[in-house]
Amino acid sequence: MENKKSYTEMMKASAMTRKRNAEKSVLEIYIDMLLHESILSTRKNKLLKDIDAALDCKDETLFMKLTEELKEINICYGT
Repeated sequence: MENKKSYTEMMKASAMTRKRNAEKSVLEIYIDMLLHESILSTRKNKLLKDIDAALDCKDETLFMKLTEELKEINICYGT
């Protein structure tokens, strides 16, 4: 005797597969967002520390360069 699935069983299995794939996609997007946020936060913190160091050393050229980078990041990412 053959083990055939009914149409209903096949549709349920298909729906569950689609649901699992959608959940994976959302999870991947969430992980990607977390990674980008972490990288952005680290980059901004480093820039802020470097800006403080440039101020301490009274290096106007470096200060202007770093603040310009920080402005670009704030404009691009709306932070």
